[in-house]
Amino acid sequence: METATLLLLGAAGGSLRVLVDLYNSTMEWREARRAHRQANADEPSAGVPVFRDFVDLWPDLLAAAFHTALGAGAAAMFGSTGQISGAYAAIAVGISAPAVLAHLGQVQSVREAVAGAPSPGSLVGPRPVTAGPDVRASQEQESP
Repeated sequence: METATLLLLGAAGGSLRVLVDLYNSTMEWREARRAHRQANADEPSAGVPVFRDFVDLWPDLLAAAFHTALGAGAAAMFGSTGQISGAYAAIAVGISAPAVLAHLGQVQSVREAVAGAPSPGSLVGPRPVTAGPDVRASQEQESP
């Protein structure tokens, strides 16, 4: 699959993620309105929750841009390295890009490759061989 196609499919997946988030916010708003109207049956229009209380336009638009860009980049990365093939896989990677990339950041070898240095506790070179108590005792008995 061509890189441009992977970018578009990944971006579409990232955009789908944004639509799912918007859908969830809309359902929360709807439930809050319904609960308010049931609780205030005598004055159902007073103090009704408004949609802007559940969707913050500028941060949500910024998040949408990031989700779309991360989706495009992740699909291109996975597709160009042969990790995925097909439109469905590219869209799925685009949808889950923030989680997939965060998980990749937790992998030890990726972190070392990006940072350029091993992290604390990783094996830097060959581990020195140390003799255990049984080996030392046998070596002492053999030497005069």
